[in-house]
Amino acid sequence: MERIEMMEIPNTRAEFEYRFHLLRDMMEKDMFRVNQGISLEGLSKIRYLPNGRIDFLSVDEQARCMVNTTLKMRNMKLPESLEEN
Repeated sequence: MERIEMMEIPNTRAEFEYRFHLLRDMMEKDMFRVNQGISLEGLSKIRYLPNGRIDFLSVDEQARCMVNTTLKMRNMKLPESLEEN
């Protein structure tokens, strides 16, 4: 039976903000792509506080899921058969 790993959730505000900054960096470097049917509306609604921190009241479930999934997939080890290609 295949073991399913649970997604890590951030424990601190700093960890959570890191995930958003990581995703923004990947998007700026054109390393983040989604299919046409995937909405990025949740990410576009994120606001920043005057001190530059993320206003977490503006972060919806879609945005949280996107950043947590991005980190999970970034840290995922590919099967050897895919790494060779």
